[in-house]
Amino acid sequence: MQWRCGIWLSVFCSAWIQAAPVQVVTEIFPPYQQQNADAALHGWSVDIVRQIMDAAQLSYSVDVMPWARAYKTASSQPDTLIFSLLRTEEREGKFAWIAPLCPMRISFYTGANRTDVQAADIQSALKYVVGVENGQANYRFLREQGFRESRNLVVVGHNHQLQQMLELGRIDLMLVSDIYVAQLPDHGANLRRVFTAHALEKYLFLAAHPATDPKLLQQLRQAWQKIRHQALPDCQQISKPPF
Repeated sequence: MQWRCGIWLSVFCSAWIQAAPVQVVTEIFPPYQQQNADAALHGWSVDIVRQIMDAAQLSYSVDVMPWARAYKTASSQPDTLIFSLLRTEEREGKFAWIAPLCPMRISFYTGANRTDVQAADIQSALKYVVGVENGQANYRFLREQGFRESRNLVVVGHNHQLQQMLELGRIDLMLVSDIYVAQLPDHGANLRRVFTAHALEKYLFLAAHPATDPKLLQQLRQAWQKIRHQALPDCQQISKPPF
């Protein structure tokens, strides 16, 4: 009887686990992830992730939070998915990579009226104060290049704070994606692109904690293979994803 109960309990638990919604974390990052006036989530990456989850026939919940918290959550909780995560060499072994979502080009921007700010590369940018969002690959990149908070690096909670700091003269440059600038209300009219950080030209991904259930990962990857031949979203028409 005890053996039979053990079998029954195992089946019950397995069914419960499968029925539990998959946790997905993300941030507000237009145009990849943004919210309507009614707080409904949409955007380029959101649309692709939704198609993957539907094709996998999985129930899921999306939690929107500051990026540093989302990253920490996906880094510490197995079976947790995260998007849109820039795939970098430093992160390669820290996550299970599921599907490429959108390409991203990262550049240094200054105010349109800041004619005094002139830089052609990272080395010449070291003499300026650069602003960056906390927890992003951009931050790690700047640290690797010699930028320091005590000298020429300012870290904020969200990208929208950077433009305000530029206007107030608290930073000279901000490191953000070109698409982020393009979708601003004024389409970046008050900004000037100084130069592009080509080392950060990567793809944003749907990824997961590395200890995520292999069956779940396989299910998601198979779903991606199923939908990848459908019409590509605008962001993937920029260049061919690295399938």
